[in-house]
Amino acid sequence: MPTVIRWPGKIPSGQSIDEILTAMDLFPTFAGLAGAKIPTDRVIDGKDVWPVLIGQAESPHEAFFYYRDNDLKAVRVGEWKYHLGLPQKQGSKATPVSALYNLAQDVGEKENVIADHPELVAGMKARAEKFERELIENSRPAAFVEAPRALELKSE
Repeated sequence: MPTVIRWPGKIPSGQSIDEILTAMDLFPTFAGLAGAKIPTDRVIDGKDVWPVLIGQAESPHEAFFYYRDNDLKAVRVGEWKYHLGLPQKQGSKATPVSALYNLAQDVGEKENVIADHPELVAGMKARAEKFERELIENSRPAAFVEAPRALELKSE
């Protein structure tokens, strides 16, 4: 997703970064810039991407995982994107079909090359399975407050 980031004197102007970053990276990046410590009692999904933003590093993400609702739908590694199961046609009730696309050559995801790269598919499928296991192992309950109260402003 395109993003515009501006910080005169810190981020070089006029550059285009073709790296995968995510909104989840904002918290650790801003915390790092502020000198704050990231909690160590839980898994933080994002990464500090400051070196990427200033043009000194590539994305720290080895893989990127695409979700729809709570379902893992695809995995991207470099120029490759593996769909775990796509419906054959929009709104179809047919059995989903897995697909592999080379985004460097096929950004529109039109040519499924899954049959040509079985080893790559096996590796990406293993990444997806590992990621799902880790997500389950490290999930936290939603933040609920017992007996919540509205905050009130006190007038002086």
